[in-house]
Amino acid sequence: MLNAVVDPLYRFPVFRTSDPEELRHFGSTLFGAAGIDLKGLDGFEARVNLAKLQETGLAFGATTADLAIDNLAADFIRLQIAHRGRATTWAEGRTTDINDQQFAITPAGCRSRTVCEAGHERLTLRLSEQALLQRLTALLGAKPKGEMTFQPAIPAGEPHAQILSHLIRFLAQQLDSTASQLPAAVCRELEHAIQIAFLYAGRNSFSHLLQNQESTPAPWVVRRIEEFIEANWQQPITIDRLAAEAGVSARAIFRAFERSRGYSPMAFAKAIRLKRARVILTSGDPSVSVTAAAFKSNFASPSRFAKDYRDAFGELPSETILRTRQ
Repeated sequence: MLNAVVDPLYRFPVFRTSDPEELRHFGSTLFGAAGIDLKGLDGFEARVNLAKLQETGLAFGATTADLAIDNLAADFIRLQIAHRGRATTWAEGRTTDINDQQFAITPAGCRSRTVCEAGHERLTLRLSEQALLQRLTALLGAKPKGEMTFQPAIPAGEPHAQILSHLIRFLAQQLDSTASQLPAAVCRELEHAIQIAFLYAGRNSFSHLLQNQESTPAPWVVRRIEEFIEANWQQPITIDRLAAEAGVSARAIFRAFERSRGYSPMAFAKAIRLKRARVILTSGDPSVSVTAAAFKSNFASPSRFAKDYRDAFGELPSETILRTRQ
């Protein structure tokens, strides 16, 4: 079987088929494929999983056959990352390899063609161009002029690309490993983090603006942001909200925190949430569990929450619960 190891996003199946005609039907009706060609159909199987967030979608696709897909123009940007094997994608007259050395970007609003070798598996991130412009505006402090365009390839070994890949795979893992739905604030923060990582990893028409240095804002900005986070720790802490609260760019806020505090606003938010989690764990409520406390405090991963909690307080959250009950 192709999936001896559990597929990413297995909790979000869209279809699984060994019928080529059924694949063509799903491809055209669900994903806007204008045509699908297949070769090597012995033991054929194809699978697609898809998780939708508020502004993005994350899909996993796998096939045992050589596969070529003609895609109609979509209203989102595609980022394709090889999970196994090799493929190529063609768009706007350029062909880009999808392998362990690079990721491929397909712009919105254009037809494309993806050709996959038998056994190929990949993750596809769907990104809203409007949402990316909103994140970019928050980062820069003003909406940039001109059209946003991206180079078709991202070298996988570059630091920003590795951060982006790690965030995407972490999101998939958390969506799969969580028995219940992730808290909305956690999903929102992860979604924004991936969008920002994509802006830095993908070479685009505004990359030079992201590289420019900014002056550090007044010290009061840091305290205002800290007060805002303390009052809104249960809500999504995003760069859009921080920039709107401070009236300066998100990059300036992060620079101010680094210079005056030595950590980021998100690190401060985590510290506040850990303190709130400790209050929950020491409440004496018999229904409290480590997972419940983690999610209620807006942590994506209970295991990571446990590690951060131990680093902060010198004991595991389970030990806090046991000590409180005793």
